[in-house]
Amino acid sequence: MSNVRRQVATLEVFAEITRTVIASGGFADFLPTVLYPQRKQVMALEGVPRDADVDAIAVAWAADGAIGEEEFLVAFKISEHEFKIVRRLAGEFEVGVFNAESNASPS
Repeated sequence: MSNVRRQVATLEVFAEITRTVIASGGFADFLPTVLYPQRKQVMALEGVPRDADVDAIAVAWAADGAIGEEEFLVAFKISEHEFKIVRRLAGEFEVGVFNAESNASPS
């Protein structure tokens, strides 16, 4: 048995990481972004049309990039001030909506 403990990436932790990215790059052109915690890999999705169903597109894109049932968290803009994070862990989905400003509370 291994003594290595895997850090869990929670919605709140990824929201803080996302807010840091938004603070440096702005929110107007925020791209859907996925984190694969086990691989420590982050990627952004370019080219999603503004009028597209970004929720379905981002989650499908993140799932397609996962290895098997690998955990992922994907963040994407849902309004002028909010982003959504969808986390898949052990086949289950968890969802949270967060304000893009670091001093604001999640919705």
